[in-house]
Amino acid sequence: MRMRLIITSLLCVLSGLLCHAVMAKSDIIIILDDLGYRPSDVAAFSLPKEVTFSILPQTPLSEDIAKRAEQEGRAVMLHMPMQSQKGLNMGPLGLSTDMYAGAITHTLRRAIKSVPNAVGVNNHMGSAFTGQEQAMEALMQEIKRQGLFFVDSRTTVQTKGEEVAERVGVPSVSRQVFLDHELSEAFLSRQFNRMKRIAKKRGQVVVIGHPHPETIAFLQKHLPTLEAEGFNLKSVADYFAPTEALASTSLPDMSSSAPNE
Repeated sequence: MRMRLIITSLLCVLSGLLCHAVMAKSDIIIILDDLGYRPSDVAAFSLPKEVTFSILPQTPLSEDIAKRAEQEGRAVMLHMPMQSQKGLNMGPLGLSTDMYAGAITHTLRRAIKSVPNAVGVNNHMGSAFTGQEQAMEALMQEIKRQGLFFVDSRTTVQTKGEEVAERVGVPSVSRQVFLDHELSEAFLSRQFNRMKRIAKKRGQVVVIGHPHPETIAFLQKHLPTLEAEGFNLKSVADYFAPTEALASTSLPDMSSSAPNE
């Protein structure tokens, strides 16, 4: 009789674990970059609040978008301009590879002030800057002092983002999918499906898109279907919340570089 009870209990435990595995949902983290310049950027507020807004510093709408996002319970990040290998215009407060550590620190602090309530930082462009270990060291030291996390946009395969973040002790994660460097419905659908495949395989995926009207319309249509398909749309702030004590929570890169770099 006792053996039967033990076997029954074990079966119940195993059944519960199997049920949990079946019911567990993969996390999808979506970040919208480049907000702050265009009045049309406010259309992003039509998306679920789990979609994270990454705002360029000292842009016409940076403070307004950041404050409204906070009021709506949305996570906000600083989209920090950094030098690209092509020498593209960085806009205000860009970080260049010839800056001393003190200048990097000072510039980052000014940028943070222009995007109120930012909880993390990711790089805008940066294929040259993120590949420089000393420059990234100075950047990460200040990000750590500010109590923020870092998302590596991975605009180059030579990036030192993950490596330096781990060494300094900054919570970090890497982008795996760029959603919209082409704006056709077919391309958006391919990238969206790729996002889902990676999430199912690895349990989570980090995606970067932009507030293009085509992207907003696509996400409005397709994000509501994710839950029924077994996915959990998650804010990047919530992703880091239970693991902030860890030095790094990087995910493997699944795409080599940004199309505009």
